[in-house]
Amino acid sequence: MNAEKNTEKLSELQPEQEKAAEKEEKILKNKKPSQTKAFMQDSLRKIGFALLFFLIGALLIGIALYLPTQTNLKTARAEVDRLQPIEADYLVLVEEHDIIQARSGVYKTLSDTSLLHAALVNNESYRIKQYIRYVEEDLNNLIIPNFPDLPSALINQFAEVTTAAASNHTKAIDKLQDFQSDLLLAIDNLE
Repeated sequence: MNAEKNTEKLSELQPEQEKAAEKEEKILKNKKPSQTKAFMQDSLRKIGFALLFFLIGALLIGIALYLPTQTNLKTARAEVDRLQPIEADYLVLVEEHDIIQARSGVYKTLSDTSLLHAALVNNESYRIKQYIRYVEEDLNNLIIPNFPDLPSALINQFAEVTTAAASNHTKAIDKLQDFQSDLLLAIDNLE
């Protein structure tokens, strides 16, 4: 009897256990999708926050690098705008300085030729040699930017004066006057 009762109890318990097991399986099945769903939502939330903070960080770094660079660029542009007229004025002044320098060299050469002319008229051989050296030195140092071939032409012309001064003072004076006329013409062209 006890065995029968135990068997009956077991048979009664088995359907109850099966029902409980089925309920647990249903609960587990229901829990698995919701747990997966919760995990996915949690993961997406974490990834979203990570992306948000990454973008905020990138924005902050970009702004931190961009704003000083933009300020420096604006400052540099303002400086360039300020310096452009100064550069234009400087270039004009450099050109004018070169012309004045060339005119000064031609005036110095003209002055030395006037002294050479006086020495030739007075037939002072020592002074003639000295002033010839001065004029040759002046011509070698002469730079005329607008007329680059002019100094060499003047050197060749003065070589004729030097050759004539050694033998014939009158011919040297005539050639020197032509040379002085060419120097005056060069001064006029430099204005």
